[in-house]
Amino acid sequence: MNAFEPQISDFNFEIARWRVIHTRPRCEKKMDQWLAGQALGHYLPTRRVLRSYPSKKIEFELPLFGGYAFGTFSDLKKKAVYDSGFAAGVLEVADQGSFLRQLDEIKRVLQAGLSLQECPYFRTGQKVRIHGGELKGLIGIIKRVAGSTRLVLSVDFLQRSVAVEIDSRLLSPAF
Repeated sequence: MNAFEPQISDFNFEIARWRVIHTRPRCEKKMDQWLAGQALGHYLPTRRVLRSYPSKKIEFELPLFGGYAFGTFSDLKKKAVYDSGFAAGVLEVADQGSFLRQLDEIKRVLQAGLSLQECPYFRTGQKVRIHGGELKGLIGIIKRVAGSTRLVLSVDFLQRSVAVEIDSRLLSPAF
């Protein structure tokens, strides 16, 4: 046995870590409610959607990242998450700091009341920083769509992105 190999006794299975929960179809809200009911940390970013029908219009909340919910729990609670019936898989997040920063950026945009829409994930492109307004300090990738400027915010772990329309005068290159 190598002295540098981690031993099972070296791990603390009671430490809560943020994880991405791949939910069963259309179970994101149920998973989030289950986590809340278990007094576990949870986050489910949503966006408002307006659907028009011949006789009425209905507004409702849809998960921003369909098929995923976010929770913080220990390895000891992982089986309970699966047993909830709402989880298809639990994905481990290695870089907790980066993951939480990216979720916080999306949360700030939602709290500012700005509209987000899902867009393709971009790995390359010019990174920009917002230097004014409510979203000052956020870093994202610039994208131009039909004459408007959008800031793309990404969650690298999921390889998913959302975009918010922004005044390009508030942007500067990020290094």
